[in-house]
Amino acid sequence: MIDTFTHFHTSVWGDIENRLTPFPEGSKSWKSLHVIPLLVELPFGLGLSLMQAFNKIVPYIASFSPWPRLSDPNKDFTSVLKDAREWKKIENIEEKVKNGKPFQLFGTATCTTQDSFHDCPDSQWYQWGKKKVPEKNLPKKGDETLFQQYKTKEGRAKIIASLQELGVNSYRFSIEWSQIEPKEGEWNKENLQVYVDLCRALRGAGIAPMVSLHHFSEPLWFHEKGSFEKEENIDAFIRFSEKVFKALTTKSWGGTPLVEHFCTINEPGIEAFSRFIRGAFSPGCFMNFKRAANFLKGALKAHCLVYDKLKQNAPKSVKIGIVHQYLKFVPTNPLIFPTTHYLTRFINDASLNFFRTGKFEFKMPFVNVTDENMPKPKTDFVGCQYYVRPVIGMMGPTGYHAPMTQMPFAEDSEGLYEAIIETHKAYKAPVIVTENGISTHDEAQRARYIPRALYAAQRAQEKIGEENFLGYYLWCFMDNFEWDMGMNPQRFGAFTKDGILKEGAKVYANILNAWRKTSEEDSDIAC
Repeated sequence: MIDTFTHFHTSVWGDIENRLTPFPEGSKSWKSLHVIPLLVELPFGLGLSLMQAFNKIVPYIASFSPWPRLSDPNKDFTSVLKDAREWKKIENIEEKVKNGKPFQLFGTATCTTQDSFHDCPDSQWYQWGKKKVPEKNLPKKGDETLFQQYKTKEGRAKIIASLQELGVNSYRFSIEWSQIEPKEGEWNKENLQVYVDLCRALRGAGIAPMVSLHHFSEPLWFHEKGSFEKEENIDAFIRFSEKVFKALTTKSWGGTPLVEHFCTINEPGIEAFSRFIRGAFSPGCFMNFKRAANFLKGALKAHCLVYDKLKQNAPKSVKIGIVHQYLKFVPTNPLIFPTTHYLTRFINDASLNFFRTGKFEFKMPFVNVTDENMPKPKTDFVGCQYYVRPVIGMMGPTGYHAPMTQMPFAEDSEGLYEAIIETHKAYKAPVIVTENGISTHDEAQRARYIPRALYAAQRAQEKIGEENFLGYYLWCFMDNFEWDMGMNPQRFGAFTKDGILKEGAKVYANILNAWRKTSEEDSDIAC
């Protein structure tokens, strides 16, 4: 019933938006307003919006009631989605996760610009970070970076030792484009070889590399040309992707391509929002929905074109996917509903709907209309990244009876269940959680969050099937540079910058080592 109401509400506002949005291509004329139907539809739509807002608010208010009202969370996990206090009714979560079926991929993730900031001087982020982030929050120049460790046999051995201590069977990292093509058409073969050597070392240790081709960072020259906002720039990204793809798939390890999982673009919805609406990423535009929509459309199109190009010569075992951050805003006040509605529609729903229909569309009354039909997009898997369902009130972000993290958002491990299921439903492809984690200085909080998130992922896997949920990557490997927030106060890393495994992350290591034993025993039985 709720889904039907939501669909009806969306349809009514879709028609209103069609009447109140200007023609595209810079035209100053407007679509026909049809005043009489608009006078009927507008108050009706506002009434539906009010009902929709109350539909979200009432469960929040009801969650404070002491009366028993939810089903047993051990049998129906959705009760935890409605009230985080229901976690207390699920006992021995860590043991349940250990004894559950291991995922195919269980790893940790990082991004070269974030873990090796000073090794990326030709990226737009190096310039922007130095300009906008307080110097005390920038990485210290001279500190040993992961990229510097990638360059030497001793450094690679050090990284692998940490990954083995954590117990992962996969490691996700990004290829920093600005290191490979610092100036347009000029290729740095030595830096590309660094990544090839890293992948060889990982394979030799039984750790599968997963590569991201674009993780927020890009060469300054590409950025100054307009990045994905201008469709004619996509060819440059295709050329870079082809060069990296060839280097990492034609070289093999025991007959298997060095890299079998490639992520094309990381969180295009978040990047478009951060560049042109929030103004936190370069070029730092504020509330420019038109440019944001053009960037997002271009990034999604770039994925489609790169996918088609790379699949032409891809070995059969190689999978190519895109990464989406699942992010839905929940209002606690009807006055906030329009804001949360359009933020969710842009950051989350525009990408989901593009993969459902092959049409990119983002409309906002009096502000923007961007729509374009494109060939039905393809992807071998979708990387689902999840941190929180922000509950937005008049006083800022809050949560449903959940402790806060350093972000600052609520501790919301249960929301990963919804994120996996809804992402799979939209993309119609196997899901890999390519990022999930918590920023905290409280290791007890980290130790509580990780098994709960893995438990939520296991329940989602049961819902969509083992073949449709392939893995989980903890964000992140080591404490690093968290974009516009800098080095402090964020603490997502499983390891400190000094390479010490945190107490809270030892829970993850215990679970993964139990999974490894299970996998090895299963292999022995199969033999």
